[in-house]
Amino acid sequence: MAEKENIVDEEQDEIIVLQDEDGKEIEFNHIATLDYNDEWYIYLQPVELEDGMEDDEMFIFKIEEDKDGNDLFNPVEDEDLLQKLYEEYLKECDLEDAKEQEN
Repeated sequence: MAEKENIVDEEQDEIIVLQDEDGKEIEFNHIATLDYNDEWYIYLQPVELEDGMEDDEMFIFKIEEDKDGNDLFNPVEDEDLLQKLYEEYLKECDLEDAKEQEN
């Protein structure tokens, strides 16, 4: 996997297209890519909300590699891990805000 750095995309201007289990393409705004315990996670928010989704709903995927070195996004389903990852995201947002205030 190529070298990565923590990214919080406050502008949410990068669109990532994923396919669901039925092959339907779904567009997501890239929210963040963060390292947590030496594992990389990507935080995505649907461009178009489906029925029952909240405006601030976010999906977190673990970034892994296939045998050819391509990134695979596997959904995080463990509730405890999701909570820790969300807290890590909030910490990164606070760090980004502090950097902006310094400038």
